[in-house]
Amino acid sequence: MPQGPSFWFDTRIYLAVAAALLAVIVFYNPHVAVLGAILLVALYLYGRERYLQQQKAMSRYLDTMSYNVEQGAEYALRSLPLAMLMIDEAGRLYWYNNVLSQWFPEVVEIGLPVQELWPQLPIERMMGQDGREIIAHEDRYYQVIYRPAEQDGEGELLVLYVSDITASEKGRAECLAALPVLAYIQIDNYDDVLQGLNETLRTAVLGEVNKQLSAWVAEHDGVMKRYADDLFILIYNREQLERCLQDKFDILDKVRTIQVGNKIPVTLSMGVAADELSLDTLGERAQAGLDLALGRGGDQAAVHVSGKLQFYGGKAKAVEKNTRVKARIVAQALRESIGDCGNVLIMGHGNEDFDSLGASIGVARMAHQLKKPVQIVVSQPGISVNKLKDLLEDYEDYQELFVSPAQAAALLQPDTLLFVVDVHHPMLTAAPDLLTRAERIVVIDHHRRSESFIVNPLLVYLEPSASSASELVTELLMYFDETVELTRLDATALYAGIVVDTKNFSVQSGVRTFDAAAYLRRAGADPFLVRQLFRLDFDTVKSRAQIINQAEMLQGGAVVAICPQDIRNAQVVAAQVADMLLGVEGVTVSFVLFLMDDGVGVSARSQGEINVQLLMEELGGGGHQTVAGAQLRGSSMEDARQTIIALNEKYLGECEEDEGNTTTGS
Repeated sequence: MPQGPSFWFDTRIYLAVAAALLAVIVFYNPHVAVLGAILLVALYLYGRERYLQQQKAMSRYLDTMSYNVEQGAEYALRSLPLAMLMIDEAGRLYWYNNVLSQWFPEVVEIGLPVQELWPQLPIERMMGQDGREIIAHEDRYYQVIYRPAEQDGEGELLVLYVSDITASEKGRAECLAALPVLAYIQIDNYDDVLQGLNETLRTAVLGEVNKQLSAWVAEHDGVMKRYADDLFILIYNREQLERCLQDKFDILDKVRTIQVGNKIPVTLSMGVAADELSLDTLGERAQAGLDLALGRGGDQAAVHVSGKLQFYGGKAKAVEKNTRVKARIVAQALRESIGDCGNVLIMGHGNEDFDSLGASIGVARMAHQLKKPVQIVVSQPGISVNKLKDLLEDYEDYQELFVSPAQAAALLQPDTLLFVVDVHHPMLTAAPDLLTRAERIVVIDHHRRSESFIVNPLLVYLEPSASSASELVTELLMYFDETVELTRLDATALYAGIVVDTKNFSVQSGVRTFDAAAYLRRAGADPFLVRQLFRLDFDTVKSRAQIINQAEMLQGGAVVAICPQDIRNAQVVAAQVADMLLGVEGVTVSFVLFLMDDGVGVSARSQGEINVQLLMEELGGGGHQTVAGAQLRGSSMEDARQTIIALNEKYLGECEEDEGNTTTGS
């Protein structure tokens, strides 16, 4: 039956038509018209009553339906299989549904700080933002989707939709734990350990290494296969890798205790890769990790995991190689490369020291031997550069040898051969822009390899066991050409480079270091001229004394000192003071801080017991086991000091933990 206003409108039309007909009937039969009028009125009253009843019924129906919808919506809201809650700007509960009450029946109430339920929630970061977080609390995992909500007069609110995803997260964790992990293991000093041993002792050494490795692999439910005398491949799962990370690859320490015959400790290098979708990529990552571990001096594990590269070990000193076969091969390759190029550019690290400059001049002698145009790129004029420039005035071949990065860019050609010496970190070079434009790059360095390395070099000669880049270049010169003759300046510059990095042959000096020095002395290196290069002005001496006077002794034999703001050549002075502090009795490691344009620099030195390269890598720097540095960009001097103190305390804590584990194991 029609209802509503349209029905009442249609009814009135019918009544009007009927009334018009009655008016016509009046002229013909008034009695019939009266009867029709009575019927018409009765019909009108009956229709009006029915309409009112239907309107009341419709109203009752709509009220009931509205009530049911509201009740259903409220029930659905409170009975959703996820917790819904609103919190205010202070992180207190403003509203919540029944699910939250079921999860925390004895705790939840209006006004409760939500971080008492989930301490990991970053409330300050979430306020006013849309986002998603996954948090773990006790043995449960929760997904939190949050949206901002504004309330007039009551400040900003945040709506949280929290679902329990424990089942899916545990399933994901089980899948992750079962993923394969590939590791390449190498005895990195295989030849040195076995040198001079008879067959019985050689078998005993290798047998003990195999025993230790086999026991470690069995402990981690892995499979190991030996595919060369000094190389192994290991496969195990992600869950066991987590155990290795927690133990910090203690197999490195266990193998290092093996000493038979010549008493040289055995050291391992490991490249480990995980979390890759294909076995091909896994193998490439593991091989790259092994190469990186070897490039950093060995006795360590380089682990690609969770998209990051982590290092473990690195406690042993890099072992000096007794053979120079590699130096001879590299020298021959350099001769061919220089012979094929149009011109040679050479650069070291920024703020060049005498090792960087000495190695550069040695490479320049190679280029001159083959009659190739050569220039050395320097970042900016400095004390070391200026002192060498004064000596170059007497040598016609070396006129206009030093050029700026801008001048070097103009000299760069498609057939230019670019040498990078005493550094391999792209951003620490004298002119990083040249690396992106040069097509042929040769790297010669003695620092332990860092994660950041020059991309696609033509040739890499990286020897962490060498004392200096100057030592490496000197050895290359021995095999470069039998007719090569070093000038007095060449030999003196290379000799100065060795002296500065070995602290006058007191650290990191091996047999090959003294052989190189003897070769340079025979070539005309002048120790008196070297002393002249190292002489200091009176202001620098006073500055060093001022820094030492303010030095602070830390726990474990560490010293931290701060270079005042008004000291000239702060970086050079800081390095000198760091060296001097090692001469103080009881000091094992020194840190000297100095201001830079965009932060604070750190010069770190060690007696050898502590690997300062590992410490500085935690700050984004690097270097060598006994000489390293870092730049804390955007940091204040006090913040940098506190960072160094915290770093030292962390290192001491790790040492105590390692000693405790060793004691427990024994």
